[in-house]
Amino acid sequence: MLNIFGLSILLKKQDYKMKSKKGVISIQFNWIFILIIGVLILLFFGSFVVKLKNNSDITIANTIITNMQTIMTGAEVSTKTITSIKIPDREIRFSCDFISVGDVEDEITKNKIVFSPESIKGRTLLTWALDWNTPYHVSNFLCLTTPSYKYIFINSGDAQELYNSLPSKITKDIVNPEGIPNIKDTGNYLKFVFFNNPKPEDVTLSSSIKSVSDKEVSAINVISGTNKIEFYEKEGAKFKLSGTAGYLGDPMILGAMFSGNLVDYKCNIEKAFNKLSIVSRIYGKRTEYLQDLYAGGVCMPYYDLSIFSDIITKSKGEINTGSIQSIESDINNLKLKNENLQSYSCPTMY
Repeated sequence: MLNIFGLSILLKKQDYKMKSKKGVISIQFNWIFILIIGVLILLFFGSFVVKLKNNSDITIANTIITNMQTIMTGAEVSTKTITSIKIPDREIRFSCDFISVGDVEDEITKNKIVFSPESIKGRTLLTWALDWNTPYHVSNFLCLTTPSYKYIFINSGDAQELYNSLPSKITKDIVNPEGIPNIKDTGNYLKFVFFNNPKPEDVTLSSSIKSVSDKEVSAINVISGTNKIEFYEKEGAKFKLSGTAGYLGDPMILGAMFSGNLVDYKCNIEKAFNKLSIVSRIYGKRTEYLQDLYAGGVCMPYYDLSIFSDIITKSKGEINTGSIQSIESDINNLKLKNENLQSYSCPTMY
């Protein structure tokens, strides 16, 4: 009897222990379930916040790009005027054909010629428009920069004249060749501008400039009389030639100076020469009309349609130093014939 009673008590104790274990397991499961739900809620709201931020960034980027397109359109028509514009403190990237902020990109219209560094940072944008005449007006070039970009002219050849043409708002300096090793890092992006330097590769930069990132220092070398510009990248304390391109007139030299790289510069001057072919076609039509109007008269020999035909053909072809030199020769011939027309009191071709 006592054994049966004792067994009953033992079974009750075991049953109690099992129920206790089940209760503990149940409580643990509840906590795990709560934790899983909590993590899922946090993930949901976290992804929602990230998506909201991304949408906000895209909206801001679109606004900046739209405003920049408006700024460029307005600045382009105000030639020889430099304008200081406050902009958001976001990186704005430029290429020949595109403007971008973050992952948002928009096309720069084909008729806009914009010479700019690859990256615009800071709160101040400087815009400067130049008119390009060959000799008649063809297009306006828009140059963009910021006070953080410094342009250092090496005093030789035409350096002083071009240096003086830059507005005072642009960060600039002019030094003699022997002063190059003394140039110190001032925290600016640096662009060296040489004229007729036989070998910029032999130039040695200061230890201060050597320590600056190679991407923050570059140079161009203008070879006068050959319509050629050499583009250089920094490599340690030296410059390394990255390629060459042509130019026609000072506005293109300045365009090369403001350009972030050789590829964008070449792309922009191709746009410029394409415009030259279009405008030359218009003046060719005018000359053809004057040729018919003054047939047999003293003016007739000076109305030369072939000059415009040559300029149009060369401007639509491959643009290099040879083709640019040939176009420049046609332009000089056109100027001479126009002067002859003026001397005979004849209507001019342009």
